[in-house]
Amino acid sequence: MTIAGLLSSNDYKKRLSRCYNEVHKELYGVGVTQLKIDAAGESMLMFLVKHQRVTALKALEERYPELKQSVDAALHQEFKRRIQQKLTDELNLPVTGVLRDYDPGTNWACTIVISEAVAGQ
Repeated sequence: MTIAGLLSSNDYKKRLSRCYNEVHKELYGVGVTQLKIDAAGESMLMFLVKHQRVTALKALEERYPELKQSVDAALHQEFKRRIQQKLTDELNLPVTGVLRDYDPGTNWACTIVISEAVAGQ
């Protein structure tokens, strides 16, 4: 089944949203404020998400920009690892890659999950 086929189920979309939000809470301590999930082609999920700015990272920006950038990069890598694991474990979604970017000026993030969706899900 394609990603679009999986997303035709509101229940499946809710489960995806729950997985994303749980991982976000684990790492950042808060949930997301807006979340939209769409298919991006036959084998990719796109999460468009509005996040709250992490106060600790904002505090580092002015005086320790290199440290803030390093911590931010490490958190992105950990998020990608955890979302891949969670989607695989909880939804049996075979994830082959995760791409993620965040714009601190607007608090919007985009996460692309690459998967060859399995027939019969």
